[in-house]
Amino acid sequence: MSRPRLIRRIAENLVGLAIGAAIFGAVEQRYRVHEEGLLALPVLDPWGIKYAYREPVEQGKIRGWVHGYQPPTKRPGVKRILTLGDSVTYGLGVELADAWPQVLERELGSAEVFNFAIPGWDAEQNVTLTTSTLGDWKPDMVIWGSSPNDVLPTYLMWGANDAHPVFVGTSVPEGVSPLPDWLSLFLVRHSSLMRQWLAGRMAQQQQAGLTLGSEMDWYRAQMAKLRQWSQDSGVPVLVMAIPAHTQAKPEACSQWVNEHDCNAQAERYRVLTQELSQSGLVWIDGQRAYAASGRPHFMLQPGEKPGPGAWENDAEHPTASGHRALVAGMLNAVQSRL
Repeated sequence: MSRPRLIRRIAENLVGLAIGAAIFGAVEQRYRVHEEGLLALPVLDPWGIKYAYREPVEQGKIRGWVHGYQPPTKRPGVKRILTLGDSVTYGLGVELADAWPQVLERELGSAEVFNFAIPGWDAEQNVTLTTSTLGDWKPDMVIWGSSPNDVLPTYLMWGANDAHPVFVGTSVPEGVSPLPDWLSLFLVRHSSLMRQWLAGRMAQQQQAGLTLGSEMDWYRAQMAKLRQWSQDSGVPVLVMAIPAHTQAKPEACSQWVNEHDCNAQAERYRVLTQELSQSGLVWIDGQRAYAASGRPHFMLQPGEKPGPGAWENDAEHPTASGHRALVAGMLNAVQSRL
């Protein structure tokens, strides 16, 4: 090939690449604009947090971890407790003041309690936030409200439109991506288009029969990481295991939900508590806390005011009275470790 033809061929290829890059950039921008309009945003550094709120859900208050939060100055003589978890600890279905972290703060009197829980967060997200960031807050204690779903990795971002979900997993379920895992995850970290395309692929595979199971080795690794952080930092970590509140009185559960769901609730909680018993972490049995109240469940009762996100016959998220029952079950353990 002559030199002029070679130069022309190189120039054509460069023009083609430039056009392709411009088209990709335009498409990527459209997907990025979609993500920027969501309540939550993907958090890919530190790797493992996956997503957080873009701004406070309730202005002037802390409810849910906001990416980039800076710790306020610690007040002399006031203990600082940081609470983590998913939608139960967040307080879905109740007002902020009725969620158990705020109830605990009132009961203690001489402590400030921050509620960093976010709906949908798994073990990895809670542990990564704790070990990477929360040391800067100089906590006197960390309490994690752990639900049975924590043994399942979260792959999709809470708060994204169901028509345009966003993939934020730190692993890729088998069969979801045609690309090698390392390449898929590299692109997830750098491309809104990839995050939404992979989420769509995952939805298609689930419709085709993909079932996501517990990842016990992954979960145990998170527990070991949290235990090591507590030992290294000297900050006590307390785990509150929280079952579905219809397990408050297991023998009566089928009066409120179908028997199959009751059995599934009990089995998921059994797995969670078994793992916590072997984790080396201090944990509290939330089922006993619920049971001690004498109530069989904590669904909305006549005369009770529903809070934000509440729905009728919700078997997972307790009413304000359920949050108070959880605090009654943990109060002595918290006080003895502060």
